[in-house]
Amino acid sequence: MPAFRDLDGSSLDALLEYLDKAGGDKPKETGKSAGPVVASGGAPGGLEIPETDGAHYSPLGGPPYPAGLNPSLKRYYTAWGLYPDQPYVIAPPWSSLVAYDLNAGAIKWKVPLGQDAVAAREGAQNTGAFMAERHGIIVIATGLLFVAASDGKIRSYDADTGKVLWTADLPAGSEGIPAMYEAGGRQYLVVSASSPINAGGGHAISDSPAESMSTGSRAYVVYALP
Repeated sequence: MPAFRDLDGSSLDALLEYLDKAGGDKPKETGKSAGPVVASGGAPGGLEIPETDGAHYSPLGGPPYPAGLNPSLKRYYTAWGLYPDQPYVIAPPWSSLVAYDLNAGAIKWKVPLGQDAVAAREGAQNTGAFMAERHGIIVIATGLLFVAASDGKIRSYDADTGKVLWTADLPAGSEGIPAMYEAGGRQYLVVSASSPINAGGGHAISDSPAESMSTGSRAYVVYALP
């Protein structure tokens, strides 16, 4: 889970004091935290480098320095490194579409889900789109999968092989699950395209290379066979 950005040092100290008292009265060292806080933020990322002393937790959830040391007040972190703006640490694909054979207990096929636009301009292929794990899939009886992604496209895949059979551009990124219905003997696929196009790295923050959608480009997009 992400770090709790709104917890400052005094809030963490108050939380630790409360949790410590919940287990009964115990002797404590004045001005020092009782122990590591496992749930104070998970893997730290995207936060500013804090200034802290050796006795208290930093906003990133790091443990205190060992007793008897006189460390620098500045603590430095690697910024997690899972997104390219933090920087590139994990090679693509950054998201994948995976089919499992439950009878064999094995992966049937695995393909990148989406394409990062910034990486594509630099010559990369099959990168997968960032944060694409939030997107749902429609599976139809004829053996097709339909899934939209945060790169501003919707794709149809062959359910047996994972091959991309069709791609269409959306006016914005898409999250959630598309809808499919029949009316008047015709089958329709509806996609909600209302999210920023996620490219160039994870979460869009100030000074980030992430691309964003233009104002007014949100839409429901409907497709149908002729």
